[in-house]
Amino acid sequence: MRSIGILKNQKEPFHWRTAISYKTRDEINVRGYDLNELTGNLDFASMVHLVLKGELPDDPCVKMINAIMVSFCEHAFSPSSVSSRFVASGGVPLNTAVAGGMLTMGERHASADIPAQMFQAAVLQADKKGLSLNEMAEKMVREYRAEKKILNGYHHPQHIRDPRVDRLCELAAEYGIQGPHQQLAHAIQDATGRYYSRTLYLNAPGIMAAILSDMDFTPGQIKGLAILSRTVSLVAHSLEEQDREKAWRGSGNSEITQPLDLSLQSPEYYDGPGKRSLEE
Repeated sequence: MRSIGILKNQKEPFHWRTAISYKTRDEINVRGYDLNELTGNLDFASMVHLVLKGELPDDPCVKMINAIMVSFCEHAFSPSSVSSRFVASGGVPLNTAVAGGMLTMGERHASADIPAQMFQAAVLQADKKGLSLNEMAEKMVREYRAEKKILNGYHHPQHIRDPRVDRLCELAAEYGIQGPHQQLAHAIQDATGRYYSRTLYLNAPGIMAAILSDMDFTPGQIKGLAILSRTVSLVAHSLEEQDREKAWRGSGNSEITQPLDLSLQSPEYYDGPGKRSLEE
């Protein structure tokens, strides 16, 4: 007689399996913590770390995540913000406009996961082959140049030196967050001047990738932080486009300049608050 229930070779009934959270009628639990206990006691950066990595971060880690997310949050007109604005000009819901901008975040924009993969693989390879990080950097740049590969995480089309990089490096040092990935990232920058016609400086996604790699984030988690940070900007740009501009952006008879040209986003077209400081 067949027994009632699940046979040994029978497939397990469908259900969701996760280590992130669960909920009942009366409780929402996140990584083992009651959500109501976290609410009011945890800042957003700490919550991001808990959800992504499963544990509460220490104070230097929280400060660094906050700094990175603030630095990466807004970058004026870029592929993602302009795309969100164009989509918003079609009269779509906010989430659709934001999604339109997020779709541009690939290998050339908000691409912190790509240099993270490169740095993490190179640090492991250097250790395996007994190479110093400087030797590894020299080898990488020489090969990338010879093979005409893109050195992702370096150079920015609108900045000779990305102004966000030095500040993040300064804060990483202040918070005691140092490691081989940052050392390698700077060694690669130094080596570029010997193989290219000029030095290729680290950009924001590049230094973000190096710092977060030294904090044991995976490339996927690093990409997630980049998306999460910039989404705040996409919400703001989408709402401003819908609130202040006419539909069908760019459809008039005016002369067309490249949409991301700096001439279209100079200070004279900015009508927000004047320059101010947190010390005021």
